[in-house]
Amino acid sequence: MVVRVRKPFGQVLGLALVGSLLGGPAAVGAPAGEDEVGLSTYTYNDIALAPNVAPAGSPVQVHGFVGHGPYSPAAGELVTIYFDPAGTAPREAVATVTTDADGWFAKTVRPSTSGTYDIVRPGEDEDTLLGPGTATFTSRKVTQPVRSVVVSGTKNGHTAKARVIVQDVVTRIEPQTVYVDAGLLTAGYPGNIKFSGPYMTNRRAEGRFGAGDVYYSSGEFPWRTNYSATRAYRLSAVHPAGLYDVRFTGEMAVWTDRWDAEEARVSMPGDVVTTVRVRRASSTTIAASATSFTGPKTITLRGAVRKVQLVSNTKAAIRLSPNTPVKLYFDPAGATGPQYKKTVRTNSKGVYTTTYRTTRSGQWIAKYPGTDLQAPSERAVTITVR
Repeated sequence: MVVRVRKPFGQVLGLALVGSLLGGPAAVGAPAGEDEVGLSTYTYNDIALAPNVAPAGSPVQVHGFVGHGPYSPAAGELVTIYFDPAGTAPREAVATVTTDADGWFAKTVRPSTSGTYDIVRPGEDEDTLLGPGTATFTSRKVTQPVRSVVVSGTKNGHTAKARVIVQDVVTRIEPQTVYVDAGLLTAGYPGNIKFSGPYMTNRRAEGRFGAGDVYYSSGEFPWRTNYSATRAYRLSAVHPAGLYDVRFTGEMAVWTDRWDAEEARVSMPGDVVTTVRVRRASSTTIAASATSFTGPKTITLRGAVRKVQLVSNTKAAIRLSPNTPVKLYFDPAGATGPQYKKTVRTNSKGVYTTTYRTTRSGQWIAKYPGTDLQAPSERAVTITVR
């Protein structure tokens, strides 16, 4: 294919660049003799993830550019996307896509573990590729419901899109790090890097925090790559429980000519894009008066519910919870599954006691259902009936 004469990105941006650029192909050296014959004799691949760190199973966009040279996009070409998971599992093909007129491809995947993505094009020699041919995904542990939403802004017919991913939060006495991950889904780069991206604000005033106040670890929204970034917050039980709004603000650049690095600046609307539920932790216990016996027997089940509670403007503590409902389930041995039996309440000291005739082996399960501000909890005790 004849290489189109285009202005190199390095000249457009005033930089000498090698490897992945801000949303487009990199300026790399041409093979010897290419200027004389006017043909590209090598391939160029660029692959990225948006975002490249996210909770396991979240939607992640694998995208990039392919070309017959740094300035000659490969349009309408079949690209196979491979994933090499961390550990001993084998690398395997996960999707096949076709490039558009600018050599751009995109596919949404849901990686369940950390690993590396790469692409292969028909008939290419994987040992002689130029350009960044791999992108690494890091999986976050999923501990609470995950919220994932696509946000967009439009200006003069050009649309910028980004995905925001965040988990609900259960706070404890000690501060913990809460992450808001984001990835750019359209070809381009953040126009205002320092102030672009998602941020959280709380709806309730509690303790020394007013509505809207939330402490985050950095005033900037640092982009790890041209397409992926994270904002980190430090939250504990002294922060307000309840709903937190997530907004996305700032200016993003969308390529109008990706191979000449020409872009349109699009402002994101700053509206609420999703909410995060923040609840304080709880713990539930259960014990049985007998755990191994012969034949049916009436046993006593007892336990307690404790909650992480705000006790002053600047201090939280774990306290026994009086007059709190506890649901009891019995899960018989086998595949039947838990069966609801009764609801009891803790007394004025936060302790519950009840009796139940047990005829089969299995588990007694005590569940505190939680509230809008307090997280649920449960515990089980195993019973053996001979």
